[in-house]
Amino acid sequence: MKIKKIKKITIGDIVWNIKWDKKEDGGEFSYPWGQKKKKPFIRISVVQEKVNPVSVLSILIHELKEIIQAEQCVRYKRTDERDVYEFHYTHKEHTDLCSRLAGLLSKFI
Repeated sequence: MKIKKIKKITIGDIVWNIKWDKKEDGGEFSYPWGQKKKKPFIRISVVQEKVNPVSVLSILIHELKEIIQAEQCVRYKRTDERDVYEFHYTHKEHTDLCSRLAGLLSKFI
């Protein structure tokens, strides 16, 4: 499996820079809100790309899905734990999520 390593992707009305990280595992994204001159980014680890390419796909799906769900306003920060989120949504949002995610993933194929 080969994933196209595109440098930018538009999600909603935001153009995200994609960082393909060869050093650190996992993934993350950051909105630019309240931070002057900071651009939105998505970081995807490619540390395991040669031995487990599906892990790169998993990280990519995780981050794209979470951005979509933040845009849908179904992602909530827990107050009892730091940097822990919950997702609450109905089948309507799930259908919308799958449609948006399919469109985004098509950019990497």
